[in-house]
Amino acid sequence: MGSRIRFTKAKQVFETYPDLSETVSEPSGDVAPEDYALELQESEEPNRAIAYFAHVLPKREAVWWGMHCVKGLDAVSNEHDREVLELSENWVREGDEDARAAVHAAAEAAKNDSASVWIGFAAGWSGGSLSPNPDHRVEMPDDLTAKAVNAAVLIALGSLMPDEREQALRSCLTAGLSFAGGGSMPVVSVNSQASPV
Repeated sequence: MGSRIRFTKAKQVFETYPDLSETVSEPSGDVAPEDYALELQESEEPNRAIAYFAHVLPKREAVWWGMHCVKGLDAVSNEHDREVLELSENWVREGDEDARAAVHAAAEAAKNDSASVWIGFAAGWSGGSLSPNPDHRVEMPDDLTAKAVNAAVLIALGSLMPDEREQALRSCLTAGLSFAGGGSMPVVSVNSQASPV
């Protein structure tokens, strides 16, 4: 399978999502999206690589990647989290409006801001309307899925011990880049680089 990345240059990501430049600096030259993700990872603020990469993939693939990061970093803490992730996975596989609405409802019903709940929001915000009133449709902003995936992964990373975070971030990004390149999703873990399943 070919690349899942929907851009040929990193600058195109910022052209598509102008708000991203408020948190992530734009590249100075013509660099490939995956190369820029690695540059950001090596910068003084490596977490920005996660924010950027969440915008690089199509919505369904971004949710799939984020979900594997959350699971791999052991950030699934209770039964409700597991339910939200199952519904998110169902949406990734089915991609229909019923699946999206179900995961959105489950995420909204949550009583916490866990990484899993933010994955649910990422899937739920992939379409539909911002307004709960069906007679007054308000289009969902196109960048909400990426922002929610970023929040989920950062929450998962933040739940780790400080000395584990750098390696865990590398594992998430390595897995994402492998998946984005057309491969299957590698295993994300706290203590090692991502390795193929």
